[in-house]
Amino acid sequence: MDEQWGYVGAKSRQRWLFYAYDRMRRTVVAHVFGERTLATLERLLELLSVFDVVIWMTDGWPLYESRLKGKLHVISKRLHSAH
Repeated sequence: MDEQWGYVGAKSRQRWLFYAYDRMRRTVVAHVFGERTLATLERLLELLSVFDVVIWMTDGWPLYESRLKGKLHVISKRLHSAH
């Protein structure tokens, strides 16, 4: 999972794209737009709940760590961005 930001009209109007990339299928399997908040992350995790995710790879943003406790969670920019 990762997130990236952009803006609409002015940089003060940031919008975030949260997405989940399946390295085996080489495709984005879910995405949501919103603020960089727990609520937006929860929306993405809800979309991913239908998949049997075995390994979660993220960049170590603290909200990822808090929501993925107890799961196989790999924190690495190198592994995460290798798509």
